[in-house]
Amino acid sequence: MIRTHVTVLSVLLLLAPAPVTAQPPDPGDAAIGPVRVETLELEPTVVKTGDLILQRYRVRFPDLIDEGQEIIILEDRMAPETLPVHPFEGVSLSIDKSRVDDEHIWVFTYGFRLVDPNKMTYVLPNFSFYYLVRDLGEDIEDAEVQQVDGGQGLVRYVTTITDEPVLAIRDTIELGSFAGRSTFFRTLAWTVAPLPMVVWLVMLLRLARTPTPVSLEKAEEAEELARIEAQIPIPLSIWEARRNVRRQLKTLADMPPSANGQTLAEVQRGLVLSFRDYLQAQLPDLYAGDTARDIHRHVEGLADGPRRAALHTLTSRMVAYQRGLEYGEPAPIESPGDEARSLEKALSRLRPHVQVLNRMKMLVGR
Repeated sequence: MIRTHVTVLSVLLLLAPAPVTAQPPDPGDAAIGPVRVETLELEPTVVKTGDLILQRYRVRFPDLIDEGQEIIILEDRMAPETLPVHPFEGVSLSIDKSRVDDEHIWVFTYGFRLVDPNKMTYVLPNFSFYYLVRDLGEDIEDAEVQQVDGGQGLVRYVTTITDEPVLAIRDTIELGSFAGRSTFFRTLAWTVAPLPMVVWLVMLLRLARTPTPVSLEKAEEAEELARIEAQIPIPLSIWEARRNVRRQLKTLADMPPSANGQTLAEVQRGLVLSFRDYLQAQLPDLYAGDTARDIHRHVEGLADGPRRAALHTLTSRMVAYQRGLEYGEPAPIESPGDEARSLEKALSRLRPHVQVLNRMKMLVGR
């Protein structure tokens, strides 16, 4: 019996596999690239809802410019919103770049938030840092993208109480986007809302434009009044009237001294008409039917000053020309050039900027 047990035990020992001691791989055996990542301490290690978790990674890589190469860190591939770190979300990133001798040292400071409500200890997953090693002059597209992983960190989640009234975190549940539907209904609402007001305004305009029945007598009176008003010439502006006066004065200046009879009468008639239009525009208090003498009396009633003197020169000559035309004997003009220059000088003193200058001189006592 004892021999049997010994035999069975020997067979079992022979059949049992030899123990193999598991040894971790030697880090030095793995291929090490030019870029190294050191995972620094995570802060804080105990968080509540909404707390910002800071994790720093120190990236070291040599300056290979002297060797005809350069290392390019692909920062856009390490944006916080693209990191695969569920149940955390990346919210911020700052990079502190420095150089010591021939080595570049970049510190990536990531800000994370925890978006899982369960109270437990979480592991912040590691993620890759991407870079290129290219020869100088080589296109970036031709260089091979390489990567090196960062380390992990432990975070303990203790409570859901937060000091922030409104916490903006990215939920892990994707409900879709309703922006298009919201825009459609908002546009429809703003289109339909004003319709009652538009209908009311249209009805009001139609009511206001409905013609009122008019008797035959009133219609005839209105037509006669419109015909009379159409015959009344539109008064010239002061600028147009001044141009007409200067045109007539040029005609007077070009007239020979010996001119008389019909030629002189035509020139004086043009001067009277142009003076009348200009004075009507210059003196709004005049009536449309005022004669040359009425206008002259109105000017004599104005306050003394350079303006009254200039107007008096024009009206006195207009009265003289008008009297000669009424009696069929034009007023004699010994020197048309001197006459034209005198009237032109009076007209110039009535220009707006000259009148403003004269008022300022009167204010300062000059």
